[in-house]
Amino acid sequence: MDVAKTAGGNGDTRALRALLAARDFPALLRATDPTTANASAEHWLYRGKALEGLLQPDAAATCYREGLAQGPEDAPLHLALGQLALQQGDRPGALEALERARDLNPDNLDCYAALLHLVPLAPDGPEAARILARALDHRRSDAARARALFLLGQLQVEAGRDRTGFVHYAAGNRLTGDSLEARKREYRLGERLFRLDRRTFAAVARSLPPCKALVVTGLPRSGKSLVESLLAEHPAIAAGGEFAGLRRAIADIPGKELPRRLSEAAASSRSPFIEAYREHPLADAGSRWLVDSSPANLPRIGYFALLHPEAPIVLCRRRARDLGLALFFKKFRSGHGYSYALETAGRAIASAERLIDHWQAVLPNPLLVVDYEELVTDPEGTRARLFALLGLAPPPRPLRSGEAEDWRLFPSKSPGAACAPRPSLLGFADRFEEELAPLVKAYEAAST
Repeated sequence: MDVAKTAGGNGDTRALRALLAARDFPALLRATDPTTANASAEHWLYRGKALEGLLQPDAAATCYREGLAQGPEDAPLHLALGQLALQQGDRPGALEALERARDLNPDNLDCYAALLHLVPLAPDGPEAARILARALDHRRSDAARARALFLLGQLQVEAGRDRTGFVHYAAGNRLTGDSLEARKREYRLGERLFRLDRRTFAAVARSLPPCKALVVTGLPRSGKSLVESLLAEHPAIAAGGEFAGLRRAIADIPGKELPRRLSEAAASSRSPFIEAYREHPLADAGSRWLVDSSPANLPRIGYFALLHPEAPIVLCRRRARDLGLALFFKKFRSGHGYSYALETAGRAIASAERLIDHWQAVLPNPLLVVDYEELVTDPEGTRARLFALLGLAPPPRPLRSGEAEDWRLFPSKSPGAACAPRPSLLGFADRFEEELAPLVKAYEAAST
């Protein structure tokens, strides 16, 4: 049975949701074709999500507005429009849409999470009371209750109630971590990665066209999004987001077979990495490079370099305490199970640093390591080094609205599109020295 046709023909929400979860955006777009599907509010919502997934934000915004023209009281459409405006750096548009979504559905946690990019919420106000009620409602799933606890943690910390806020975060992390399989709670790197050395790369015969990937990677909250935004100021570079092209390219190859299979691919002038990036929505946008900022690429860079030593790579890292706190304060939608306990987060940071040092020592690629602290205190110097890595002259700086400084920063959140690098989060973890002791101990033990 054709899921797309079924979804489009009878408005089957489950089918549309499945396509969105599978990130099959072309099929989702076909399933919500307005000429064949019932144009309900749900139709416009899923069609807009498909367009967002295909990196067509203007078309997505138009889609949401078309849906709201037919049903102006639909809270999910207002929320989707507000979240999109937030991503695009449109503060007034985001605030208007999100406040409307909140008024229509004051129990939606995603709406509060988005609003916190723009305005504070009182830790003892009515919104906090609603969020607390969700956290205490045992009829809800652990994931939903944990989501509420993470939001309560942010409200308390932003109000200066650090101890209370950390207690909320710890409870949310426990709920989330306890639901994960044991094997998903650690950040594991195979020792075979560290056996890839300079001789390994020198021994591979290559005759391949260049891959347009520009890999920017590291753990989440280490500055990848900021680096991507700086790079995307140049017309030769497209911001591709967390596409995870390296993972996609070799997902079906067993780890022990990777070096042999990739050597065979190089000898036959085939590259699974080139093929993977051809599937990106911006593959044909005319840019010379396509940034892929997925954390999942970090352990796979060595395999990529076997075939593409010409591809530039940027590795991002951050002071362990600040990074650990940012991870612990973040409720990820999927993956990153190591972030839900302080000890596992500390070990993950140490492992990632060890791998970054290894790649810096052995990779044949043009490579730059960017420290978060340097990125936000010297953005112009970092910008110059990034473009020097690519052999490009830095483009003129884009004009920034004065509203850019009004975007609110918090350790768990990526900056908005209009937010310039700012050092306000440096040393934020020092406020939690006692609470972070288990993370620091695990990090130091794993670093020796």
